[in-house]
Amino acid sequence: MIEATFQAIEKYKSSQESYTILSIGCGSGIFEKPFLTKLIELNKSIHFVGIDPKKLKCLKTEEWCQELRTIQPDKFRFKIHPVELEKFESSQSFDIVLLIHSFYYFSEIESSFQKIYKLLGEEGIAIIVIAVKTELREPPYYVNQRLYQRSMLFSDDLDKFFSEHNISVHQKIIESPVNITKCFQKDSQLAKHLLDFIVGANTTYFSPSQLQVLLDYFRTNSQKLESGEIMIPSSISFYYFQNHKEEETEKKEEGGIF
Repeated sequence: MIEATFQAIEKYKSSQESYTILSIGCGSGIFEKPFLTKLIELNKSIHFVGIDPKKLKCLKTEEWCQELRTIQPDKFRFKIHPVELEKFESSQSFDIVLLIHSFYYFSEIESSFQKIYKLLGEEGIAIIVIAVKTELREPPYYVNQRLYQRSMLFSDDLDKFFSEHNISVHQKIIESPVNITKCFQKDSQLAKHLLDFIVGANTTYFSPSQLQVLLDYFRTNSQKLESGEIMIPSSISFYYFQNHKEEETEKKEEGGIF
């Protein structure tokens, strides 16, 4: 994903020496930390803003951001907000807006995109990473429906939205099989954390029979390698598009949503 992100940046903004970057749903920064570190290594100046509704994850992001700030005080500034996209307000616009595996939990696509366009500066780039609905994604899809009475969004939902609203985006499918070997280690805390992450819920509250059904499903849809590792297929859609002010004005005049 990082390689694809840098390719998009190189295409439109390779000559820039400084970037304002917003990460929507930054979490603990699994993607953002190596991405920003590489930008700093390329001697770029960065003003980074991260937002996420989960306060504990924001605290973790603040920790490593402070480390980067200490290493490069003249090149890196940051601010992390424990807030949802709908409630986030900013007086500045951004050169790069990241939505890395955060679209699953948005309640509505159209209003989210309206907010993204509002935050995206002229000629700014929005980068979206979202999973294709494969076998790995079926369990969290149904868990979210049952526990939270909501459906998760996947790449086919965005594809439909882009098509219906005539939005031009670049798309790349990236194959990224997931190693689920640890999931089958009984009484392992690491296995529990991995299952929680995949399912998107606390599996402590699953009954033994529910856990067994889940593991059987993973075993049926996975492949065991000669090395003994168990891999399950997974694909992500990598989208990016640039905010063109003239095109946006034309869409508004034609009655578009932006």
